Amino acid sequence: MKNLTVCVVDDEKNIRRSFELILRNRVKSLQVFEAGEALLDALPGETVDALFLDVQLPGIDGIETLKRLKEISPTTEVVMISGHATLSTAVDATRAGAYDFLEKPLQKEKIVLTLEHLAERQSLKQRFADLQSAISAENRIIGESPAILSVLQKVKKIAPTDSKVLITGESGVGKELVAFAIHQNSTRAKQPFVKMNCAA
Repeated sequence: MKNLTVCVVDDEKNIRRSFELILRNRVKSLQVFEAGEALLDALPGETVDALFLDVQLPGIDGIETLKRLKEISPTTEVVMISGHATLSTAVDATRAGAYDFLEKPLQKEKIVLTLEHLAERQSLKQRFADLQSAISAENRIIGESPAILSVLQKVKKIAPTDSKVLITGESGVGKELVAFAIHQNSTRAKQPFVKMNCAA
């Protein structure tokens, strides 16, 4: 939970304050907003893992905010909150991409438990993405020529070591693919693969 970035949108000041008291020391960062427009204006360029979003808001309501948010940030997990929830509202929210629905009055335990589930879900998503990346790394270098097979053998030989590797070649021959394959087969595979253009 400590690595999550969380936002809360609710027009009630006491609800926003409650979230701040409950979550401030449990998450990486927390931002609160009183309207959907304020959240949407702040989002571009920001990564938000979880959002607690009130259904009834001034201006654009929670369902419309959810729909617009999913266009900007489809991976953000959204938990709708409401004191006046109906079954049709819950169905609309789920169809629009909401992960869960909490009813007011909110309980601290329920908020924390929901966030723990979201953190676990995020972790599983990341592990799945890492596995997909590792699998695709093996399949990115295409070819069966002796030259390609030689390169793949060298990748498998050098990847487990801690040696520095210089990959040379003309533009477009696949230097970056080879670097990525080495990274994905190394002990550093769980770390980010950072590309830098050193042409200058």
